[in-house]
Formats: sequence, structure tokens, C-alpha cells
Amino acid sequence: MLYRADFHIHSCLSPCASLEMSPSAIVEQARLAGLNALALSDHNCAFNLPAFDACCRQAGIECLLGMEVTSVEEAHMLCLFDQLDAAMEFGDAIYTSLPEVRNQPERFGDQPIVAEDEEILGFADKYLISASTFDISTLVDMVHALGGLFVPAHIDRAVFGIISQLGFLPEEDFDAVELTPRGDLSLAGRYPVMRNSDSHQLDSVGSGYTEFDLPCLSVAALKEALKSSGNLP
Repeated sequence: MLYRADFHIHSCLSPCASLEMSPSAIVEQARLAGLNALALSDHNCAFNLPAFDACCRQAGIECLLGMEVTSVEEAHMLCLFDQLDAAMEFGDAIYTSLPEVRNQPERFGDQPIVAEDEEILGFADKYLISASTFDISTLVDMVHALGGLFVPAHIDRAVFGIISQLGFLPEEDFDAVELTPRGDLSLAGRYPVMRNSDSHQLDSVGSGYTEFDLPCLSVAALKEALKSSGNLP
């Protein structure tokens, strides 16, 4: 099956995202944009994944469940799972590791936890743009131990990309690297590439995507496709 996938989308839980980005609104916008595979990847937190998973199931859109984790080096890492339990377990570890810095909504934005019907269930107390205590190598091991996919995010950006933070692209067991929609493919080195929208607003959902021909949407199938494809355009 051909999947048109956007695996880097933020919900309203991320303080830098629009409050219109509820899981249900994201799924509807994705359907209108012609996507049939999605992942929610909020900053350092998994609290909106259950609602997102339920909304995708209701809409008949397949999904992965993830986060954009900030490593101790302050590089952003896309961590994707195909099982909700694994994603929530990983999310608990990341959220617990964040410093005890409370969010200030008036300065940084709200961090609402929402249900599939958009009811606000509460708010994430910690400021989610903080860095976790885990370095990149440790995060790779944690994600793979839980059966996930590990992808350094937007490596071509001048801030929070692994190259801008370290000065180079290290030799690690990355499953792929993410480039922005117009990012230079040569930056990826030996790694396979995926492109996503990194959407924080509804109108940009699907503005970046990757097409995969897979027997099913799973981490195992994606890993196999990425290994066999090399760099994707």
C-alpha cells in the first residue's frame, strides 16, 4: 500500500503550537490534505497521544505515536512507535526527566491535554521546551529497546538540529534523518531521509511528507523500507 505520511505534527500540547491543533482537528485536516499516515510528535510529552490514536482510528487513518524529544545536547529527535503503550512508557521517562520548571502560559503558551472530543482534561505543568537529561546515544538505545524508530529531526536547520548543535552528523544507529521539505539531501550522509511538515498550525499539515510503499504501517515495515531505499528524494 502506498502511504503518504507526515510524521512530525504538533498538537496544542506543544506550547509553540496553535491552540486549534487538537488531535481531532489535525486528523480532519490531514484527511483533507490527502494524507493516509500520520504521527503526533509533541515536544517531550505524550499526554495527547491517546486522543490522537482514537481520532485516527475513528477516521480510518493509520498512525504512529511519537514525540520530538530534546536531548541533553539540545538537539531535537523524532521518536516514533507503533504501539501506544510503548509510546506512553517512553513519554513518561522523558517527561519525568525534564527539569522542575513550570510552564508560564502568559509567556510561552498553554499546554492543554485534550480528549478526542476536544474536552480539556488538564494541562502539562512542566515547560515542555526544556531539554531532557538523556544524551543522543542513550535516547537511541531507549527508543530501540521499546521497538521504536529513531530519527534526528530537521537536521538542516540552524537551531535545534543535530548538525547545528554538534557541528557534525555522528555515526549512530539512526533509522533515518529528517530534512525540511526543501532541505539539502547531501546533508544526510549515509542515512535514509524522510521529510515531514513539522506543523504547528492546521494549514501546514501535509506541507511536507514522504511516500512509502509498505505492506502495513509499522515500525518494522518502515525500517525495512528505509534500509532498502537509501536516501529518499
